[in-house]
This record gives sequence, C-alpha cells and structure tokens, in this order.
Amino acid sequence: MKLLWLDLETTGLDPRECKILEVAVMRADISEPFAAEPLCHAVIPHDGTNLSPFILDMHTKNGLLAECIAFAQNPMRIEEAEAVLLDLVPEAESRLEMPVLAGSSIHFDHEFLKVHMPSFEKRLSHRHYDVSAVKLFCESIGMPKLPKAEAHRAQADVLESINHAQRCADWVHFLG
Repeated sequence: MKLLWLDLETTGLDPRECKILEVAVMRADISEPFAAEPLCHAVIPHDGTNLSPFILDMHTKNGLLAECIAFAQNPMRIEEAEAVLLDLVPEAESRLEMPVLAGSSIHFDHEFLKVHMPSFEKRLSHRHYDVSAVKLFCESIGMPKLPKAEAHRAQADVLESINHAQRCADWVHFLG
C-alpha cells in the first residue's frame, strides 16, 4: 500500500468557500513510511484579493502569496495540478490498494481535495495516516510535545509531518 504524504496551503478553513494556494505530495510505501520521495509540488495562481487579515499576514510573511501573485500569469490552475496528480497516481485495482493520505490533520486537506480535486480524491482511500493523532497519542503516554515550525508552506509542512511521525515511532520503539 502506498502513502501519499500531502499538505495543502489554502485561503481559509472552509473548502466550499476557500481556494487551494499550494500543494505538495511525497510518496512512500507503508512498509517504509518515512522513506518518502517527492512526487509533486505546485503553487496555484491567486491575485491576493479577498483574504482574511490572518491569511494575508501568514502567507505574506512566508512568501507564498508573492509566489501565487507571480504565477497569476502562469497557466497552471487547480485543474492542471489535479491532472498532474492523476498522471502520477494511477487508479487502484481494488479499494485495499488505494493510496492512503498521510500528514498532520490530513482530514482537513482531504476535505479540500473532495471539493477542488474530486477526480484525484476518488483515487484515495478513506483511511488516513494522521500524524496529529499519533502525536496526541504519544503525548498522552508521556512523550514530550514536539515543536511545530509553523512554516505554512506545503513542502516544509510535509517534511515536518514525516519528521514528527518518525520521532513518534522512535519514541514508541524506545519504550519497548
């Protein structure tokens, strides 16, 4: 079974009202979940209008908004990003072989995929490899809280999720 480590940066929290600004995907096998290889990264054009002050501040500070505006002349739209992912992630033969989304609070990203990349989302399992839940479990049995970088950039956040999952696994193995 394949894991698709994924992170989206968006214009807000509601997938019906908000847009995807950036997507990053890495692929790994469930038997080696932390040995992920880059699969796709896309910045989606956006003119920077109609953003909440919080989102405007966050994505101005991290440079994403400037990239989205710079790409506004670029023909890459969300539909083209979805087409790239459809080419890279083949349709599974059975439900048991469908790739599982992995990441921190990955249910959030999955909801955006349902709205904005529905053909790609149909190729994914309903199951999640949720690092936030793993961290919460580990913290509940004594692991120190892992610091978050709060980069709010898709590639950096995917790498941080993989790192945190690895650290949780190492900590649990240390207990055994």
